[in-house]
Amino acid sequence: MDPLLASSSSSKLSGTIGVAEGLPGDDIQLIASPVTLPNGTVVPNRLVKAAMEEGIGNGGGVPDKRHRTLYKRWAEGGWGMIITGNVQVDPRHLATPHDRTFPDHSPSTIASYALLRSSILSSAPPTSPRPVVLMQISHPGLQSSSTICFSRPPWEAAIGPSAARPDTGHSALGWLLGRILWPTKSRPITDFDEWLDIVDLFVKGAQTAESAGWDGVQIHSAHGYLLAEYLSPLTNPDPRPLPGVPWDIPLRLHLLWLILTGIAKTTDKTFIKAVKINSSDFVQGGLDEAQSSSIIKTLVSWNLIDMLEISGGNYSSPVFATFDGFTSDPTSTSSPTRQSLFAHFTRTLLPDLPAPPCGPAIMLTGGLHSRHLIADAIRTRSCDLAGIGRPACVIPDLPDRVVLNREIPAEEAVLGGYNIPGGETMKYLLGGGRIRARLQVRSRQYAPSSWTSYSELPRRRGHIHRPLTPAAAGAIRIRMRIHPPPPAHNAEYEPRYPLVGAGISTFWHEWQCSRLGRGVEPDMRMHWFWGGLLREAVWWGMLGGGPRGWWASWRG
Repeated sequence: MDPLLASSSSSKLSGTIGVAEGLPGDDIQLIASPVTLPNGTVVPNRLVKAAMEEGIGNGGGVPDKRHRTLYKRWAEGGWGMIITGNVQVDPRHLATPHDRTFPDHSPSTIASYALLRSSILSSAPPTSPRPVVLMQISHPGLQSSSTICFSRPPWEAAIGPSAARPDTGHSALGWLLGRILWPTKSRPITDFDEWLDIVDLFVKGAQTAESAGWDGVQIHSAHGYLLAEYLSPLTNPDPRPLPGVPWDIPLRLHLLWLILTGIAKTTDKTFIKAVKINSSDFVQGGLDEAQSSSIIKTLVSWNLIDMLEISGGNYSSPVFATFDGFTSDPTSTSSPTRQSLFAHFTRTLLPDLPAPPCGPAIMLTGGLHSRHLIADAIRTRSCDLAGIGRPACVIPDLPDRVVLNREIPAEEAVLGGYNIPGGETMKYLLGGGRIRARLQVRSRQYAPSSWTSYSELPRRRGHIHRPLTPAAAGAIRIRMRIHPPPPAHNAEYEPRYPLVGAGISTFWHEWQCSRLGRGVEPDMRMHWFWGGLLREAVWWGMLGGGPRGWWASWRG
């Protein structure tokens, strides 16, 4: 164990629990059951729309009408909690061009985020409790690209605990890609006042979220972002104490301690404080599971957080993006999915942590691709909340339409990945290897042939019905066959540039969110290059849809 982390951990914990007891035996009843957070907030069910890049807007700024349209669709779906995509605390440092930011903390900024929050709550089904809404606040650190985010001059370096850039591979093309995205290595932060300024940015971001009426914030301390870089031995090999931190706080936790205590002091006690953290960096020399486990136990011992989301990886090893449903058989327990990676970690960790409301609710995102898997993870306390990411981009009302719909038998409520038309070709051509993605919703009763459509499935009683257009009904088709996984030795599945491979799927899902933001249904037939890159990214994203799109935008 890292000696820097070996203090104030599990000795302060009380009320530990192993396997969850007293939970409903019925899967739907269990998933639909509420969970109470330490601050008293009740999450109405266990399904969380996880934080994802929305793929809307460029160069930062506040949410616009398209964001409100997108989040209204999620609000109609019966989610227990909805978490936004990145809202960067420093508008000069973005993770992607589509990130939202706090340009300032003025009344106009507060009003913009308040409008997004009200659009969510006003769209929730009248027969269901309103979802809990969290804003994810972030700082990308050394992973912020100056050349694609348009938020600062190309020659202005990203910042981090050390001078580094993400590893994009050791080939000539990988070397070139890294220098295009990050022309210079990050500038190491050596001034204590600069670290304290970053703390202040997170605290002010939380205050702005509270002023805008949000239930809380999720602090992004995973995926190689700045706070994760501060925790990692790889990017912060020689951590130094920060001013104002008690002596018994481990050095790598100083930054998180200052942010969490600052938010706790300046917001109401009912304001949710959530943290997303890595179970491992999945890179040599980075944070490993033993260190992460120690960090999490220490965080919990502070009694400052209400929810923890477990994730993993960074831009050099994008496990958080690579394994999200990329399995050919969602019923398999042997496929290398995120569920098997992260659930193993939480299953061994959670018996040492107090269950909510005595301790924070644990959220697991990725790979929980069936109703039964979600219920089993909750029942065995691998998690308290199930985060669902990319499937929510193509089925925004997934809880009410599938997971909590009693008219769909358990053996048919099975989710996995999905075929991305042209995705495997693009991934292979760009050096990311092949993509293994299938969405399995096996059906006998509702499918007249080997294909079915979600528009044909019976909906949960009281659910808002939104008719699908014929094109959309044909688009959201779910294939029934289960394809055998490729041989482990198949070289086509070995990614040369993991970031490229993960990006193929990430972009395609962002483009589906962009469609939803325009009021258009998701299209499972959308080709990655022709329909995604050219139509969604270039025509709609960069050119605004041409004269017709400009006219519609001008009319509001």
